[in-house]
Amino acid sequence: MNLLEEAPNVMEEIVDLPDPEKQFLVHPLDLPEARVQFRNGWLVGAATSIPVAALAAAIIGYLGQTVVGPLIAFLALSIFGAMASRWATDRAWDYVPRKRQDRNRPLPRSWELGSSAILALVLGVALLLIVFRLDDSDVPLDFRSYTFGMCAVAALLVVADAVVGLFRPAGRRRALASLPGVAVVAVAAVLAYLAWFDGNADGGLLFWGAVTMAGAAVLVGAAKLWDRRRVTVNEQAE
Repeated sequence: MNLLEEAPNVMEEIVDLPDPEKQFLVHPLDLPEARVQFRNGWLVGAATSIPVAALAAAIIGYLGQTVVGPLIAFLALSIFGAMASRWATDRAWDYVPRKRQDRNRPLPRSWELGSSAILALVLGVALLLIVFRLDDSDVPLDFRSYTFGMCAVAALLVVADAVVGLFRPAGRRRALASLPGVAVVAVAAVLAYLAWFDGNADGGLLFWGAVTMAGAAVLVGAAKLWDRRRVTVNEQAE
């Protein structure tokens, strides 16, 4: 007897998939067997993303006053974290046949908020360290004034971007996910003013710091607008 004839023609399902007539595309979140691995992969990815790894490395560098430690921390978090996250999510997708994988399904909003909250937590620690460092007596008042002018405009831009996004249906989901980070930036700006000044801020340097950041924001916005128009033109040409 030919052994090839005994081989099954259809891959045996190791989990109970939804009826393809009712739900053809399947996500690991639909399957109890795959849900835990997918969630673990997402958690590792959120906790070791490049922004989180960079902020964690900066905090380590500030506390340890060294260069090697932050570099090792950044590489370890970003590289090994990405590998672990990818491995767990791939194992979760293995439960779903390739032709039925729903790769385009967005994650739950609570997960997006959770990922943003992790980043906001690390960002908050980094900003607090900066605030308290610049509050030391060896930092000139002029430097604090100029820096706060830049920080104030940056905080206003972050808040404004979130507010505008909330009123735009296309950007509402992204804006909601950014709220924890927006709150951290706004609170850090208020704390910075209260910690750095006692009614003695240099108004002129505050103004020029604000102008500097506003000018940088205009340049970045113009570059993004130009790139968006370039992409649109290329798509229309195709």
